[in-house]
Amino acid sequence: MSAPALVIRGLVVRDRQGHGLVRGVDLTLPAGGILTLIGETGSGKSLIAQAVMGLLPDELRAEGAISVAGREAEAGDKPALRRLWATHTMVLPQEPSAALDPTMRLLSQLAETAGKTNATSALDAVELSGAAARAWPHALSGGMAQRGLAAMALVSNAPLLVADEPTKGLDDERVGIAIRLLASLRDRGKALLAITHDLRVARGLGSAVAVIRDGVIVEQGSAEAVLSTPTHAYTRAWLEAEPARWPPRPRSAAAQHPVLVCEQVGFGYTPRERLAERVSLSLRPGEIVGLCGVSGRGKTTLGNVLLGLHRPHAGTVKWIGGADPYADPPAQRRLRRQYQKLHQDPVRAFVPFRSLARQFADLKPVLPPRALSDRLPELLDRVRIKPSLLARKPAEISGGEAQRLAIVRLLLLEPRVIVADEPTSRLDPIVQREVIELLTELARTRNLGLILISHDQALLDAVTDGELLL
Repeated sequence: MSAPALVIRGLVVRDRQGHGLVRGVDLTLPAGGILTLIGETGSGKSLIAQAVMGLLPDELRAEGAISVAGREAEAGDKPALRRLWATHTMVLPQEPSAALDPTMRLLSQLAETAGKTNATSALDAVELSGAAARAWPHALSGGMAQRGLAAMALVSNAPLLVADEPTKGLDDERVGIAIRLLASLRDRGKALLAITHDLRVARGLGSAVAVIRDGVIVEQGSAEAVLSTPTHAYTRAWLEAEPARWPPRPRSAAAQHPVLVCEQVGFGYTPRERLAERVSLSLRPGEIVGLCGVSGRGKTTLGNVLLGLHRPHAGTVKWIGGADPYADPPAQRRLRRQYQKLHQDPVRAFVPFRSLARQFADLKPVLPPRALSDRLPELLDRVRIKPSLLARKPAEISGGEAQRLAIVRLLLLEPRVIVADEPTSRLDPIVQREVIELLTELARTRNLGLILISHDQALLDAVTDGELLL
């Protein structure tokens, strides 16, 4: 009988102060098996993946034992675990664009290790062909970059794949494709440890599920049992917080002058690669407009067009009072702080080597009076972030924690319009619901115009006043 693909025994991960961020984790993944680890943002899911790969930040230390395909190492022995890369383990990281080589086109990166024929077949399997296969990483959407990494997994020889949020940034259709691709790895003899907050992934992959909360496994068993008849109250709360179960919200009756208008706009990555033509919308104070469409169709680019960050090749964009963000630089400077974006990759929106507390303090000259002393603690509490987290650097927090801190930073500026690009893609259902409730409440009570970009159709149906499909 083959040795298990992965065995984790007594894993503990501690921070500088000795606090246990992960405590007493025991998991076994058989050869060719699938185990899905679900839990809220900051619960320790990604720390477990980093420990397995020997990639924990230097500020953290691990204890316990990790065995990969029968090769055992101490959890704190990073060099030993890193020696298993490529031959025994491969990771699909949470930030796909950061994992790709920015100096090489996507197809070339795969062809280096798999040959052009195999690389092309793998990219075709994840629906990245033609111009997308030849694109530079910076030109790929978040969902396209995620699929590019999935193609790399298909051509890898490693028997253990660790997938951290493998469907982040994908539309519903491509979530299904990604799940089928990941499940097919079992047919190739690979084992999969999938780390996610997306219950669609846990259901689609089946096999075994483990639920983690505050660094402790609170429930594990077959996917069917855990997701249909959970025994732990936390798991039950997760299931109830899915957007499909949210009650519809009252629609806005906004009758004020628009704060944002675009008419007959055409745009693309380049003048030759055009994504859309004749796009029009009007956004009024207190109104929430959903922007949806399949991955790579141009939702993020349109958001940048509306914010004056990407010039369209046709049509017009108008801000408050008819100001043109492209033709009137003084008006653009005057209104810039009132038109804000929540980025799809929040970690990249922070300075990497500076503490988060320092980065918030740096905002003081542009914030309303007493915003840091009064408003900041209130917002941190609303998004369930402990103030002590601000002592860390961006690389020392989870993607979901970075997402919530990005929302807090933006709200301190008291904007009139927010373009939120997948603002909850990294959040578990419970925190996702709380964050969306916060954004929608602010839109209604503060007459804030909100454009919500999302692949989650159930979420958009529950909270928006209207939708624009690209």
